[in-house]
Amino acid sequence: MRESICIIDDDQIYQLIVKKVVERTGQFNSICFYNDGIEAFEDFKSPEYDLPKLILLDINMPQMDGWQFLDSLIAHRPNFHLETIIYIVTSSIAHSDRDKAKSYKEVSGFLSKPLSVEKLKEIAVRHR
Repeated sequence: MRESICIIDDDQIYQLIVKKVVERTGQFNSICFYNDGIEAFEDFKSPEYDLPKLILLDINMPQMDGWQFLDSLIAHRPNFHLETIIYIVTSSIAHSDRDKAKSYKEVSGFLSKPLSVEKLKEIAVRHR
């Protein structure tokens, strides 16, 4: 079964790269991009909005970072994790970020950039 995926990341070059990675997996039938957490949250906060199956979330973004996005989404849609899977995908190597990701039951994993085709296929298969 092919699913939807959403990338929330302010790096436009990374968005182009990850788009190619997503296409090469053959696991997703639609992809959407958001340049920041605010833009994504404005859509996702509504209970009527159909969330994607998988969200790849950067944590280091201006205006609203990934942690603020998560906290806001949890406050507005406390059961969203029953509809969608979130992975933190970041260039951060800080152990504190990895530990913080583990503290969220809504976060399924923490990945370091760059994301590989093999890793994304593995995630897609794991969450079927």
